[in-house]
Formats: sequence, C-alpha cells, structure tokens
Amino acid sequence: MERFLVSASTGAMGSLLGKLGTILSDEYKLLKDVHDDIKFLKDELEAMHAFLLVMADVENPDQQAKLRVDAVRELSYEIEDNIDKFMLLVGHGSSSKSDGFQNVFSKSMKKIADIKTRHKIAKDVKDIMSQVKVISERYSRYMIDGSSRTKNEKIDPRIIAIYKDTSELVGIHGPRDELLKWLSNKEGESESRTKVVSIVGYGGLGKTTLAKQVYDKHGANYECRAFVSISRSPDMNKILSSVLSQLRNCDYAHAGDAQLIIEQIRNFLKDKRYCIVIDDVWDVETWLALDCALVTNGCGSVIITTTRIHDVAKSCCSSEGDFVYKIQPLCVADSKKLFFKRIFGCEENCPSNLKQASEDILKKCGGLPLAINAISSLLATGKTKEEWERVRSSIGFAQGQSSAIDAMSYILSLSYFDLPLCLRSCLLYLTMYPEDYKINMEQLVYRWIYEGFIHSEDGEDLVELGDRYLYELINRSLIQPVDTGYYVEASFCRVHDTILDFLVYRSTEENFCTFLSSPSNPHRRVRRLSLIGNEDVESVEQLDLSHARSFGAFGRSRTYLPILVTSNALHVLDISDCRRLGNQCVKDIGRLLQLRYLDISWTDISELPKQIGDLQYLETLDVRCTRIAELPESANRLKRLTRLFGSVTTKLPDEIGNMRNLQELDFSVFVQSLKFLEDLGKLTNLRKLGINWNSNNEPDKGSYKKQKLVSSVCKLDKCKLHTLFIELHLTENDATFMMHSFPALSSIRAIDIQSGKLSWVTKWLALLVNLKNLYIESSAVEQQDVNMVGSLPNLLKFVLEECYSDNLGPIVISGGFQQLQVLGFNPHDMALMFEVGAVPNLKNLSHYIHPRGFKFAHGSAGGFDIGIHHLSNLTQVEVRVFCVGAWAADVEAAEGAFRSMAEAHPSQPPIEFTRINIDRMLKDDE
Repeated sequence: MERFLVSASTGAMGSLLGKLGTILSDEYKLLKDVHDDIKFLKDELEAMHAFLLVMADVENPDQQAKLRVDAVRELSYEIEDNIDKFMLLVGHGSSSKSDGFQNVFSKSMKKIADIKTRHKIAKDVKDIMSQVKVISERYSRYMIDGSSRTKNEKIDPRIIAIYKDTSELVGIHGPRDELLKWLSNKEGESESRTKVVSIVGYGGLGKTTLAKQVYDKHGANYECRAFVSISRSPDMNKILSSVLSQLRNCDYAHAGDAQLIIEQIRNFLKDKRYCIVIDDVWDVETWLALDCALVTNGCGSVIITTTRIHDVAKSCCSSEGDFVYKIQPLCVADSKKLFFKRIFGCEENCPSNLKQASEDILKKCGGLPLAINAISSLLATGKTKEEWERVRSSIGFAQGQSSAIDAMSYILSLSYFDLPLCLRSCLLYLTMYPEDYKINMEQLVYRWIYEGFIHSEDGEDLVELGDRYLYELINRSLIQPVDTGYYVEASFCRVHDTILDFLVYRSTEENFCTFLSSPSNPHRRVRRLSLIGNEDVESVEQLDLSHARSFGAFGRSRTYLPILVTSNALHVLDISDCRRLGNQCVKDIGRLLQLRYLDISWTDISELPKQIGDLQYLETLDVRCTRIAELPESANRLKRLTRLFGSVTTKLPDEIGNMRNLQELDFSVFVQSLKFLEDLGKLTNLRKLGINWNSNNEPDKGSYKKQKLVSSVCKLDKCKLHTLFIELHLTENDATFMMHSFPALSSIRAIDIQSGKLSWVTKWLALLVNLKNLYIESSAVEQQDVNMVGSLPNLLKFVLEECYSDNLGPIVISGGFQQLQVLGFNPHDMALMFEVGAVPNLKNLSHYIHPRGFKFAHGSAGGFDIGIHHLSNLTQVEVRVFCVGAWAADVEAAEGAFRSMAEAHPSQPPIEFTRINIDRMLKDDE
C-alpha cells in the first residue's frame, strides 16, 4: 500500500511532493508547459518543505516565522486537495486497492483524450504556481536578519524542583521512604552490591524532586556523591565534568575529550562508596555513555536515575536486583492539601462558591504535582469566580498569565519536541477525543493510517508500524493503557488531562484540529473537527467543512451533525456511539468520494443509501450495533474495502467474494444467504474473522448453512487467516455439530460462549491448542469443566461471567493454566479457591463477589482467604462488589478481607474496588 507522509508540522507537504514526483516520472507526457511548471512547482515546494522541517524543532518561533509556517503548511493542503480532486475527475473506477498513487495516476492520465481537460489541468497548475510565488515573495520582503534578534534564555524549571524547600512538599514522604527502605540492605543481602534504581513517569510527576529527597536523606552515608541533570541534547563533556567536579568537591576544567574524563572518574571511584543521581535520561545511548564511568567496585554504591521513558528505565536497571520505581500521581487527599495550601492556606478556608470548581480543577490535574502547583499559583492572586470557571474548562497553556504555567508548558514541551515528526502528528490526533475517553487503540491506528501519518518506505505493514508508534507513545509515558479488554494486550488507552490540554494548545497553534470550545482564528481552514460537547447548533452549521479531512462526534444524546456533503477532502468519518443519530446524517454519504474510514456503530441508523458503492477509496466500514438489516448490493463495488464489521442482524451482500481485498470481517452466520457463506471461502486475504453463531431463528436451513460455513472457513484456515473468533449461543444440536463437524482449526484464537452448558463442548474445546481467550457467560459451569479449560496449553485469558453451578462448594484451581495471565471470575454465588502452584503466570485477577454468598462460602470475616498468596506473579487485583441486598458491614468486611490478602502477598499487588448497585445496599441502621 503506497502512502505519503502527512505531518502536523509540515502539513501535507511530504505527501504532496511524493505525488508531484510521481506525476513528473509518469510515462504519459503532459503538455510541455505543464511539465515545466510542475517541475518548477516541485522545486519551490521542496525548499518550503525544508523550511518547515527546520521550523518544526523551533519551540518558540517569532511571530513572522509563525505566519510563514502557517501559510506554507496550509498551502500544501490546498494543493494536495486539488490533485486529489483531479484524480477523481479523470476517473479511478477500475483501480484496485493494491494500486498505489503512481499506478492510479498512470491509468487515469492515459484516459485523457480531451484537449479541454488538458488545458484545464494547465490552468490549475498556473493558479497553484501563482499562490506559491505570492507566498514566497511576501515573506522575502519582510525577512528579518536572525542576527539582529536577541533571545533571553529561560532557566530550566527543573532546577527549582531540585532546591524546593522540604516544608512545601506534599505526598513525597511515602515514595521517599519506600525507596530508602529498598536502598537499605535487607537481611541476607550483600552490603557490597552496587544498587541501581530508576524512577520512571511522565513529565511533572515529581521524579526530580523525589530523587533529590532520597539523595539528601541517604547521600550523607557515602564517601562522595553527585547530582546531574541531562538535557534532550546533552553535552557529554560538560555532564561528565560536572560529575567529576562534584565527586572531587572541587572545580574541574573542561579539558580533554569524554573518554579522558571517563577514565578519570573511573580511577577516582574504583575504591570508593558513592551515590550518584542522573536526572532525566532521554535515551539509552546517553545512559550507556554515562554508565561507562560508573564503576561497579563492590563498595555498596548507589546509582539513581530518573526518566520519562520505560525502555530507558529498564536499560538502566538491566542487572538482577535493580529496581524500576514507577512514580504515581498524588492521591486525592494530598492533591487537595497541595492545592488549597497555596491558595487559601487550607481546605477549610476555601469559599463555598468555589468548592465545586476546585473539585473539577483537581480532577483535571489528575494528581500531577506540576499541574497542581501551576494552577494554584495562577489562582492564588485573588481571581474571580468567572476566572476560576475559565481555568476549570482549560488548564490554561494559552493564557500566558503565570510563570508556573510557563514552567509546566516547558516541562511538557520537552517530551513533545523529543518526538519525531510522525509521532507528534499521531499524538496531536488524540485531541480528537474527549477528556477521560477510553480510546480504542486498534481503531486509532487505522485512523492514523487513513490520515497519512504513517509511512513505510520499505513495504512494512502499516498496521504493525502503527502498533509500534502506539507502544512508543506509551513507552514515553505520553499515553496510558487503561484496559486489557478481551485480549491480554491492552486494547484501550487514554491521555492525562493535563497532557491533553497541552496538546490542544499545540494543536490550535498549528491549526491541526479545530475546537469550538477554544479560541481560534476564524479565517483558518478547518482541517479536522471533533464535536465533543453540547456545541451550539448555529455555530456548528456555520463551519466551512469543505477542506476537513477528519470528522468525529461524541455524545449518546447527539441528534444532529453539520452538513458534510461539501467535505470534498474527508478521509475519516467516525460518529460511533452517537446513539440517537438516524438515517438523515448518512443520506448523502455517497458524495464523500475521498472517504477511507466510516464508523457508524452504536447509532440508530437503519439504512445506508445505495450510493455507498461509489466510495471507491473506502477501506473500513463499521455498522456494528446499528439497526441496519441489510447492506445495499452496491457495497460489492467497494474494491478497496479491507475491514467490514456487520451487526448481528445485518445481512451482507451475497456476492461477498467480489471483495477480494477484505482482511477483517465480522458477521452473523444465520442471517446470511447460502450464497454468501459459499462465497466466503473466496476471501483468501482474510486475516481476522469474527462469526456470531445463533441458530435459534433458523431451525430449517440452519444445518445447510452450518455445512457451508465450515467448508469456507476450512479453506480460509489454509490461507492467510490468523485469528478466528466465534461467539456461540449454544443449543444441544449446535454442540453436537461442533463436536462432530467443526474441526479444531489452527486459526481459532478466541471463543465466547454466551449461553448453554460448557460441558456440551468441553471435548471440542480441548482440541483447540491455539486458543488464547475464552469467555463464558450465562452458562452452567462445573469443577470438571474448569479443570478441562486448565489443560489448554496456550490459554492467556479466561473469564467466567454470570455463570452458575449446582455444586455448593468453591471452584478450586490447583493445577493447569500454565500460561494464563488474566482471570475474570464473576459467577453468581460461586466461590473461588487457589491452591499451591496454581496459575503460575497469572498477572491480573478480577473477582466479582456477593458479600452474602462469599461469607457463606468462607465463614466469618476473619476467615476470608481464597489463596491469593499462592499466585506468585500477581500484579493487579480488581474486586467488584455486588451490593444489592447486602449489609454495609458485610461489604466492608469483604473488602477488608481482600485488602488483607493483597497486603499479605509477597509482592503486595495494588487492589481496586468497585461497588455495583451501591444505592441498593442495606444500611446497618435499617
């Protein structure tokens, strides 16, 4: 798949230059004047591209540079839009998904026989050239010599954190004491071993402050010590010289190369017990260079590093016994203490009319000390309630009213500008989502691809590359995985509110996204728009979306959308979960000819127009959980479609075999025709297939459809199919068919049994050696069933949801489950017990309990013990407490018992409680 790179900093310039290069190299000869004009245009735009690349790393450009960057970037979008319109004009109906821009252009150009069309192209190119010349000449007239400018260097705010008065710190003592406890020698531990601890977390969490507190408290126990901070572009000679000066406690002249200074440091440290802090390490290479100087001498020395990047932290702690400490945000109590202390002295002095605004502001700060300090400093100067309300709606990066806000912006800018351009674009795209929104990471990657943010020069799979981009943003602590979802790997992510506000500010500066809630230049084109709140209808309708490339909407109660028929450049349209949206919003969908991604899942839409087949660039179509009974037959013309997700009631086109490029497909078996199920076997490029099996409504033809389905799926299993997911609504007849006619295909990775008895299919399940995920709901489950599941060799996740059993005793897990990492145990009135050696690789345990049933199974409150301490690799425990009909004291006792079990575990895994139906819990005084 041929793609050209689009970037937040350079606009569509990279993509545009690629397309112009293709036009110039095409075999078809343009009119000579046109060819020369395009050559001139490409040369001029390459110079502009070079300018944008340079400016992309300038953190605070002057106003003139900002204006020029804005003009050049917007021009690149305008020109590319014109080229894309031209491609539609000359026709592309015969092109397939595998055709890149070069092939499509070549085929299209050969169709142009009309001299009028050629001259129209020539005129359009002349108009573009005129725009380019105007911009070039305008800014050359007003160019200011850079040497005449003066620049005031700002002090790095991290220096202030190093010298922060201890009396001003809040919430630091717990983490400090935890690290001091780890640094002290435990019983049986060698006193001579060099210890390395790396403090990791995103900017503003207080890593530097924590390291300095440990350094001050613990450093006096060492013969020599040093504390150095690293920049994104470190001067290694200067840093090493600083280390040597501090260790010797005297000035050191910066003479000689890095290798010479390293030798001097090593010679000095070879027989000394030292403590060294290296603050804010940005990459592994910098750490390795510094590590060369840090001698492991058997004197019991300590090395502390801080970093925002998890891979760097792991590299620093590569030896056995080293410790990666993931710093956490402040708890609610400490957040309040820090916030109110700066503004009112204490929480009790906060005026009642500001308490709700305070709560909301603290929630937005999310326990980030940097943000709490910055906002409290901003509000400490007698602000009015209206000004508090403005801060509540936005942290205030654009306000420029506080040195603390500037410091926070500086800290977050370090992480942003350390990213390559492609990752900056991907990160800024997260501003398309609301605060606290759980973003589906798979969908996010595809939206990046269709926007052109992901580019592969060597033919690498774009989805795999996008997954690596996601990992890198998580690795750099800029986004957070929040849910493992159905699979073991995290499937959702979110952005910290403070980071999101910073990204909104950057996005507005670069006209990357338009936000109706934020001030923006009304003369700027709308390139991307996301409707997140209850925006004014009139304001939305007045927007010119003719140049928008991406549009998203959120809100289950949303009933309207802006008019999109003029959106000639729209690539992405996502209105999923806008449940009250109906057919009116998609009646003209067939006119969005550039559309690549259409997600209308979880809406009230019941029909798509037959013009859907005109969307020849469409690659993703998601109609899950809609009222659509049948896709139009014209959908067969969607030759580029790679991902199609139907609702459980949606009949897909009979000629599904025409969609040869499909790689992912979800459908319900028994609403499809026999022809569809037969043609399914022709989709030899399918990689992921999800089928919903519910034969209750088709007792007559069901057996024929089962045979056709199995025949086709067997063919796919021998091709590229990697993941087969089956959702089963079991009857005894279905179970018999599974046992005798449905083979144990190697591609079956996930089974979801929604009803029936697990015992009906245990022998079939036991044959699925590649099964990784098993979800059981509303089914009868017995001890022997669980024992069988435990024998599956590659099972990673097992969830029992709302199941039941005739056995009054607990489900006991004593063996098996050798690879299991995630266990969800949520049945009604069933208890669970782990024995020694059970589930050796389990990391995440989710347990749903009814306090009354739990008490019955385990006796008195003091006797609660399900054997969590036997789970040696447990890292996370979630307990959901069903409160209906339970006494408050029983709920408290159950939670206390689980808390005690977690505390008694060797690793003391964090435990999270969620109370379900708390309003129906019985009060003890009732």
